[in-house]
Amino acid sequence: MPVRRIAICADDFALSEPVSRGILDLAANGRLTAIAAMTAGARWPQAWQHLREIPERVALGLHLNFVEGKGLADGRPLPGAALLAARTATFSIPHQALAREIAAQWQAFEDLAGRAPDFVDSHRHVHVLPPLRELVLDAVKRHGGGIVVRNLFPAFGPRNSAAKRLALRLLGAPALARRLGAAGLAANTAFGGLQDFADADRIAADWQAMLGELPDGALVACHPANRLDQGDPIGVFRLAEFAWLASPAFAQACRDGGIELTRPGAADRALI
Repeated sequence: MPVRRIAICADDFALSEPVSRGILDLAANGRLTAIAAMTAGARWPQAWQHLREIPERVALGLHLNFVEGKGLADGRPLPGAALLAARTATFSIPHQALAREIAAQWQAFEDLAGRAPDFVDSHRHVHVLPPLRELVLDAVKRHGGGIVVRNLFPAFGPRNSAAKRLALRLLGAPALARRLGAAGLAANTAFGGLQDFADADRIAADWQAMLGELPDGALVACHPANRLDQGDPIGVFRLAEFAWLASPAFAQACRDGGIELTRPGAADRALI
């Protein structure tokens, strides 16, 4: 069976204590190869004090947030994903404001981590939107150093995620993939992890099906937490996904599929 090198990235580090502690637990046990960390919208900023617990083999990236909580540039509430998409489509949000927010979140990451991010992505995948994708690519080019950008096309997931995959296509995921290629920036070859957060009972089956489809060099985003947070709208899903990733069944599914886990954009270098 041909070896396929896949990155597993946990999103939303610093969003809350259950999320951050769950991510740290999985990373320590070799179930993750990347962690996407929030600076804006972090509700448990103490998570950044635990960076020493992250193994060196696990990449640490910037999870840009434009849709939840307050911005770092001006302290104002960030719009939801739907409103952000509408405002960028109608050019009613100044590009300069978006650029300032990217710069503020990037600087906060470097201040907290003591270095540049290994990769960049975004909360709710909004960096597919035309103005944001160009601003994010510009920021990555300025900082250089082989920073990986999350590519979201082609996207894989269970049948119940068809609407999410279609939304990504319509919002600009194919255009982002083309721009990454034209710019010569490092990126994953495909994206997985689009799931129905209301359907936690199907996590094992959906993951196993998705792992069977992903090509070499793909990245899967996950959203685990080690305990239930009653205030989290996808808390039940997070807890179930944590249990799946921590289980022997997940490790066996990777072995059965000939999957080696790698850092994002590093498909030629298996880590675990």
